[in-house]
Amino acid sequence: MLKPAMLFQDHMVLQREKPVAVWGTSRPNETVSVSIQGQTCSCKADMEGRWCVKLPPLRTSFLEILVISGASDVMTYQDVQVGDVWLASGQSNMEFFMRYDADFPEEKRVCSNADIRFFDYPEVSYPEQIGEADYGKNFGFWRKACPEDLEWFSAVGYYFAKEIQGSYGIPVGIVGCNWGGTPACAWMNEEEIRKGGGQVWIDEYKEGLKTLNLENYEAQFRQNSPAWRTDPFQDPFTDLLLQGASLGEVVKKLTGQELDVSTIDMSVHAPTVGPKTETRPCGLYESMLCQVAPFTLRGILFYQGESDGDRHPEVYATLFPALIQGFRDLWQEELPFLFVQIAPFGRWMQSVGEPYVEIREAQQLASERVPGTGMAVISDIGMELDIHPKKKQPVGHRLALLAESKVYGDDVLCEAPTLVSAKEEGGALILRFTNTGDGLYIADHTPDGVKTDPTKVGGLRVIEDGQVVNLDGVTASVEGETMTLCGDTLRIKKPFTVELGCTGWYRINLYNSAGLPARPSKVLVK
Repeated sequence: MLKPAMLFQDHMVLQREKPVAVWGTSRPNETVSVSIQGQTCSCKADMEGRWCVKLPPLRTSFLEILVISGASDVMTYQDVQVGDVWLASGQSNMEFFMRYDADFPEEKRVCSNADIRFFDYPEVSYPEQIGEADYGKNFGFWRKACPEDLEWFSAVGYYFAKEIQGSYGIPVGIVGCNWGGTPACAWMNEEEIRKGGGQVWIDEYKEGLKTLNLENYEAQFRQNSPAWRTDPFQDPFTDLLLQGASLGEVVKKLTGQELDVSTIDMSVHAPTVGPKTETRPCGLYESMLCQVAPFTLRGILFYQGESDGDRHPEVYATLFPALIQGFRDLWQEELPFLFVQIAPFGRWMQSVGEPYVEIREAQQLASERVPGTGMAVISDIGMELDIHPKKKQPVGHRLALLAESKVYGDDVLCEAPTLVSAKEEGGALILRFTNTGDGLYIADHTPDGVKTDPTKVGGLRVIEDGQVVNLDGVTASVEGETMTLCGDTLRIKKPFTVELGCTGWYRINLYNSAGLPARPSKVLVK
């Protein structure tokens, strides 16, 4: 029986200007042919019935028919487009549906665009699970950007696609492959985890298996409805949280009781980690990522790191580059890898923001050291008591700027302002930044509408002798690439350190001429 991979369906988007992989299963040794744009290519399935046809590069097109044929089966796919395809991977902030986006009501009125399409691979934590429940109602098919389907789009993926489609006039397809609350190691194979210094993740998992009662685990897994993600909107707990309700509000709405949620240990309600749990090392690499590879891509979008901030942030600096290489190895191509630096926040559920400082530093190092990467900075739109910023348009826009510069070759400013030096001069502190474009400015509000003081820079600290200097009476002004801090109370002795965005929670309001907020950074003045 001829069976192409799930991604090959009506309304799909195929990658332009690259050899295109089309694969699936059939009878052993069966010859399979694929036809599109007047050309036909064939291959013979192996002894296990696996086949993969490589089509020559395709030209941009808004309407094609793809035909896959075997010895006795012919499958015809209609309304196929050829444009640019991007993978959208990571955890909940990438999965974050347009349904929860702050601008969803307005965007729903104007979103109709048949040249933006989205495929969301079902969230399955082991390969066989996809055949054990009905995922096909909500996942595993191509949607077009339209009012009735928009709520199912990844918000970050949608805003990115909208900008790329508008800028270049090509079809854009987003392939969603993400799952909330998952660590980096879930998206890697075991060799990559070891190479990336993540042995602690493997050791902890294997240690847990030693005392795991597999029979009880299997029974609990079958009864654990969140493990069966066939309709995420029907999970009232998660749905309310992503809408922005606090834990206390959720508990009250679901139980009718007002409880002191600060005393609730949510970890005791977490599912037991075992051989079918989505957070286990290598799990989603096998059950999801390997299922969408080698679908031909223009590049990868990635938004993840929060779960590593809660556990083992100390290894992320080496683990994250290994993850990037692992994605590229799976596709056998050095694909552009554009990622989001996680937002500032203070506390949410059982998570606290301070360990995330180390994750942001690791992400910045990756952007500097790993070729073909770019980091979108969102230091201005975090929420102090919510790990899910509700306004994703700036995130998609900043990823699009990175793509326009680093992938499409346009001359646009895509990098965030970066603090590079500080000096004391005439009783003032003068800070210099790079990536300023036509100059810096201090905003009186952030993109999510939060008012800020245009004479102060959020997230700025001066550290002297291990103590934070009081800057209450100090004001900031900017000109070109420099910011000057002045005030009668400003008395600093060397050595001192200037930090920007180096705490768990902060809100940056310093921008360059492209509207990009300053990224976390620090300088030591000796």
